[in-house]
Amino acid sequence: MDIREQAKYSTWEVGLAARRLFSWVLPLALVWFTAFSCRTTIVTIGPMLPLFLHKLHLGAFWAGSLTALPLAIIAVVSMPSGRIADRFGHRTTLLVALLLLSIGAFVPVADPSRIGLFIDVSTTGVAIGLAQPTLAKLARSMNPMNPTLPTSLYANALVMGGFIASLITTSVLLPLMGRLSWTGVFMFWGCICLLTSVGWLIVFRGERRQGIDVQVSAPTPFSIREPGFIPIAVAFAAQGGVFYALVTWLPDYFVRHGWPLSTASYPLAAVSFGSILGSIVSPWMLKLGRGFRRPFVTASLLMALSLGGLLCIPSWAYLWSIFIGFTTALIFTLGMAAPAEIVPNLYVGRASGILLTIGYIGAVLGPLGYGFLLPLGEAFPMGYLILISLTIAAAAMAIPTTLHYQSGSRDTRTA
Repeated sequence: MDIREQAKYSTWEVGLAARRLFSWVLPLALVWFTAFSCRTTIVTIGPMLPLFLHKLHLGAFWAGSLTALPLAIIAVVSMPSGRIADRFGHRTTLLVALLLLSIGAFVPVADPSRIGLFIDVSTTGVAIGLAQPTLAKLARSMNPMNPTLPTSLYANALVMGGFIASLITTSVLLPLMGRLSWTGVFMFWGCICLLTSVGWLIVFRGERRQGIDVQVSAPTPFSIREPGFIPIAVAFAAQGGVFYALVTWLPDYFVRHGWPLSTASYPLAAVSFGSILGSIVSPWMLKLGRGFRRPFVTASLLMALSLGGLLCIPSWAYLWSIFIGFTTALIFTLGMAAPAEIVPNLYVGRASGILLTIGYIGAVLGPLGYGFLLPLGEAFPMGYLILISLTIAAAAMAIPTTLHYQSGSRDTRTA
C-alpha cells in the first residue's frame, strides 16, 4: 500500500470514527436537553410569580394553580402515556411532546394574558406527561448494556433545568427580553424545544436508515401491595408537594421580605444546587442507611428543620434552601430508584408509572395548599409544608427495615 492509499485509508477511518462518536453523543445530548426542557417552564413560574401577581392580578389560589395545574395534568397523562407510545411509536410521541412544549411556550407571546399563561402551563403538563415515560425508554434503549449513563443524564438534566431556570430567569432573561417581558422568557425556552426536536428528527432519520428501532415491552400487571411500595410512594408524593410549593412560592416569599425581584429567585437556585448534591449522594445514603427507612426519616427531619429555619431565620436563606434541595432530591432519587430495587423485574416499568402518578398528585397539594393558606399569614403555609415534610418520616416508619438493594438481585427476580 503506497503513501496515498494509506492517507486515504486513514482519512476514511477518522471519518468513520467521527460519525460513530457523533451518532453516540448527539442522542445523549438530546436526552439531556429534552429532560432539561421538561423542567424549565414549570420552574420559571416561581421566579416570575410576583410579576404575575402584580401585572395579571392573580389571587394567591390561582397563582398556586399555575404550578398545580400542570402537575395534575402530568399525573393524569402519565398513566396512559406508555400505551400511547406503544400505539403510535416512541419517536412520534416524543416529537409531539416537544412540539406541544414549543407551542405552549409561544402562546403567551400571542396572548399575554391570564388565559395565555394558563394555556401555556396546561399544554406544558400534557407535553411532560407524554415525554417523560417515552424519554426514559428511549434513554435506556440507547445503551442496553450500560443504561446507567443515559438515565443518569436524564435525572441530571431535570435537576439542572430547575437550577438554570431559577438562576437566570429574572436576573438575566427578563431584562434581555425588553418589551416582550415575561412572554419572551417562555419564548426562549420554546426555542430550545424546537431546536431539540430538530435534533431528534436527524437522529430518528439515521436510525430508520440503519434499521434501528426501539423495542417495546408488553405491559404487565402490577400490584401496589408489594412490601414497602405504598409508604415509599407516599414519601415520594410528600417531597414533591414541598418541592413544587417552594418552586412556586419561594421567590414571592422573599419579595415579601423586601428582596428585589432580580435576586429573589436566588434562594430557589440554592434549592436546585442542593438538589444536585442530594442526587449525587443518594446511592451512598441507601447503602449507609442499610435501606430506605433511615435515609427517609433523616431527610424528613432535616427538611422540617430547614423549613422552620426559613420561617424563623430568613436571613440564612441560602443555607436552609440548600438543605431543602438536598433532602427533597435525596427522597426523589431514592423514590425513583425504588421500583428497580424492590419490584420484580418484569413489573418495574408499570411500578414506575404508578409511582410518578402518585407523586404528581401529591405534588399538586403543595402549591395549592400554600396559596390557599397564604392570606392567613406566612406562618400558616410554612407550617403546612413542615407538616407535609414530617409525613415523610411517618410513612418511612412503615417501610420494612429489611427492604434494601442487594447487588444483582433485581436481575434475577421474576414475576
